[in-house]
Amino acid sequence: MKTLIEAWLLEGPAGLSQELAGTVKLVSVDQPLETKDSFCCQIELDGRLRGSFWVAVETEALARLLVAARVTSDESDRERDALLWQGILRQVAEKAVKRFGKESGATSSIQTIREAPRPLGIAFSAYEIRFGEVSIRVGFADQTRLEAEAKPQERSTAGALPTRGVELLLDVELEASLRFGSKEMPLSEVLELGPGDVVQLERHVSDPVDLIVGDKIVARGEVVLVNGNFGLRVTEVAEPKKSLESIRCLF
Repeated sequence: MKTLIEAWLLEGPAGLSQELAGTVKLVSVDQPLETKDSFCCQIELDGRLRGSFWVAVETEALARLLVAARVTSDESDRERDALLWQGILRQVAEKAVKRFGKESGATSSIQTIREAPRPLGIAFSAYEIRFGEVSIRVGFADQTRLEAEAKPQERSTAGALPTRGVELLLDVELEASLRFGSKEMPLSEVLELGPGDVVQLERHVSDPVDLIVGDKIVARGEVVLVNGNFGLRVTEVAEPKKSLESIRCLF
């Protein structure tokens, strides 16, 4: 077994059947998934098998599937359906990663599962999830890669901070900021802004915010309130070397 998608196709039907409490078939189809109004999840892996595995599904079709499986009522709620679907995908992903590791000997772990914009320039393989009389179109994109096993001396230092000279920088104060999102706007629209206008950012309300130091993202997380002030609950952290790179532009 050389790719994660092979393990996913083997474990997917059983995993989905268990989560939806019914028989699920996963069938390859020729017609690609429509990009309009689709829900896309990014599953990030860490270990010898690392990278991202993407799962995209039609939003309305996902709602029908959850209703048919009696996971939800007939009422439509995109945010609720998205959270439920991420939980289902986690169970299937864990089974697929375990299957891949068992047959290839390359252990890996799931780092995060989150909703993310569908990546451009990446081809998705088209399949159908068939549950009773309900069929929904789903797309998979495997962007994981199997890295060569490090030598013992390389493994012990992988991801570690270079110690020489670093201790001299540990007391340096750096300005950190949160980035909730961004948007490109023509100058004419910027000049027309006034009190009460709303600028819609290119980021969903459920997406994590970025913690920026210098010009680098060093962490991501959720916005919280601490004693009446905004704060950040960290959910993802960059590798130490990448975090250290954020101060290069400041000297």
